[in-house]
Amino acid sequence: MTATVTTRTTQPAHRKTGPQRRSRPAPSHPTPTRAVPHKPSKPVNGSEALARETSLTRRSAAGADASRTAAIVVTAASEVLAGLRPVDHLVRWTSPSLFEALARRAGLAARILGGQSSPRRPRIRSVRTELTMSGACEATVLLEEGNRVRAAAARLELLRERWILTGLEMA
Repeated sequence: MTATVTTRTTQPAHRKTGPQRRSRPAPSHPTPTRAVPHKPSKPVNGSEALARETSLTRRSAAGADASRTAAIVVTAASEVLAGLRPVDHLVRWTSPSLFEALARRAGLAARILGGQSSPRRPRIRSVRTELTMSGACEATVLLEEGNRVRAAAARLELLRERWILTGLEMA
């Protein structure tokens, strides 16, 4: 006797609820994408692209100029605090409030040191600048003074096409 087995396959019933959408589960991590540069739309008269291009070149040139200015002014401020330079040299390159603070601090240092100053002028080890969204520049400067290294954090702001030191912290 032979036994026959009949299997019946049933297909699931399709619901007619409208257009079918396949949904994929959302990835738990961002999917890697190829970096594609953003291509701006073309302006009608070309003036917008020219303005954007000049602002980018002006900003990069201003950044290079800011790092040079930061290095020079922070070095000069360090020399003022060490008694190697008169404080009046900083009047053009600092804000009025910062100039007053540096003058007060230089006077205190002169009274404490009693006229003795270190013979070595500070040398710049490194300068790093970062332009902020507000248009200011924040700089970190490492200075080598004899056998010690000092760090300075400076904030520069653009005033009439020139960088002015508005904040200075030295360690």
